[in-house]
Amino acid sequence: MARASSSALIAALMLVAAAPAAGEETLTLVSSWNRQINFSQHAENYINAVNERGRGVVRIDFLGGPEVIPQRQLFYALRRGVIDMALGGITYYLGLLPEGDAIFAANIDPMQARASGALAALQPYWKERANSHLIGWMQSGVGISIYLAKRPRFTPEGMPDLRGLKIRTSPSNRELLYAFGARPVQIALREVYTALQRGTVDGLAFTSVGLADLGVEKFVRYRIDPEVLNLSICLQINLDRWNSLSEEARRILTEEAEKYAVVAREWFGDLRIKEHAELASTGFEGVEAPDPEAFRDVAHRVVWERLRSRAPASAGALKPLFYPQEPESER
Repeated sequence: MARASSSALIAALMLVAAAPAAGEETLTLVSSWNRQINFSQHAENYINAVNERGRGVVRIDFLGGPEVIPQRQLFYALRRGVIDMALGGITYYLGLLPEGDAIFAANIDPMQARASGALAALQPYWKERANSHLIGWMQSGVGISIYLAKRPRFTPEGMPDLRGLKIRTSPSNRELLYAFGARPVQIALREVYTALQRGTVDGLAFTSVGLADLGVEKFVRYRIDPEVLNLSICLQINLDRWNSLSEEARRILTEEAEKYAVVAREWFGDLRIKEHAELASTGFEGVEAPDPEAFRDVAHRVVWERLRSRAPASAGALKPLFYPQEPESER
């Protein structure tokens, strides 16, 4: 009886300890990816920092990823207030926020974007289109790579020659692949292994980290270097929920995002070095484009042209902020 009473008391105390303090705001967060994917996994460092510092003020309850809300519905759920916060790659939501291309094609990092006011310039678009407040450009430090089953070819101008190749991609990279003559194929990541195995696609455009997570290294043996464009993973909060928070809660969320962006950029950069070395040890080969700077310039130009075609006023306002040193080839 004594042991049973003691156990019941301990369980009750644990529940009290886990319960939010009086007046503490709890925010629900859903990610574009499940908890095992490195983007979600590493973002828990930010969540833990907020929950530690925000005791009695604000905490984040990470609900999960697409198993909670499908990726394509995430920002719409955020806009309606079904969830409080969303962590996602902005390029997945270009239909709602074409201005996300400014981050994708930036030549500055998140710290520079915050200090210069570039991030603040995005707030009106997030407010109007997604009924949300942009807390931060959270993860960066890597870009997009093109992976191929066969050794890449290059044009006399030093550009990748992807003519005749079918490349799996997300919608954000279609125009980039078209620029080099490829045929973009949009299929779910979970289907990439089978598509490569059957020869349905000849490669994929994917982040410069995480290839091993897909388990496709035996099908794609080459990577075109350098990587191009930016990882553009952002955290946003429903605008009504943001406005309801105390000044202290908003300060904690913002300041911890500033700190996290620095740590995350370094971590993803280190991860790229580590993963590239591991791939190289298996005979996987990174093949440098003959004119790497021109390759990067073309990638940026394609994305800025896409933004200009969809939202010309936005492109005119944002390009000087996110791409302040335009290469001579694009002037």
